[in-house]
Amino acid sequence: MELEYYKQYLHCKKLGFRIRARQHLQQFITSFASFTEKELWTHEFLENHQCKYEYGIRYELYEQVVFPALLSGYQKRDPWSVLWLARTANNFYKVKHLHQQIDFKTDYGLLKECYLLDPSNNEVQKDLLSVQIRWLQYCIHEYPTGILYGSVNGATIDECEEILSEVEFARKLDVEKNQDKFFNEVQSKVLEYIVRLRANKYQDG
Repeated sequence: MELEYYKQYLHCKKLGFRIRARQHLQQFITSFASFTEKELWTHEFLENHQCKYEYGIRYELYEQVVFPALLSGYQKRDPWSVLWLARTANNFYKVKHLHQQIDFKTDYGLLKECYLLDPSNNEVQKDLLSVQIRWLQYCIHEYPTGILYGSVNGATIDECEEILSEVEFARKLDVEKNQDKFFNEVQSKVLEYIVRLRANKYQDG
């Protein structure tokens, strides 16, 4: 592994020399002598926040170095690798053949899997809670018109029950109780919507 190529890539990228930056990046990628080198570099790269992973990592670098390293750890059920797969979901969402290798799991699914592997991990709890809050905000954002679940269609009674179950799970993750007000809001709106659905079902019957 020749780190100088990566430094040159960053330098050319900063100056706006796109073709030269791409050449240096490819030289860096091909300079890895072993898969172990890729794993070690990926760990350092992600942990040191040398990337803005939420906005995506350069495609070639992710496909040929980062994703293979994380995939190997994921297959070994390594919590760190599962967590970072979730955190770099914006990368594999865009590339079907990468996403397919983890059975098209979402960042939420990966985080839940990571939580089961390492339930005491504060970083996992924090990331999972953040994703859950974002999903719950989506569920109620059309209220009072309806409660959403997975699409623009209104949630069914069973889906509303699942949302309520997720609220209770999120409460457990929120150890500092910072989101109690929001969770109460979600719960209240979903319960009201269930009452409405049951009333409509009774009238239709």
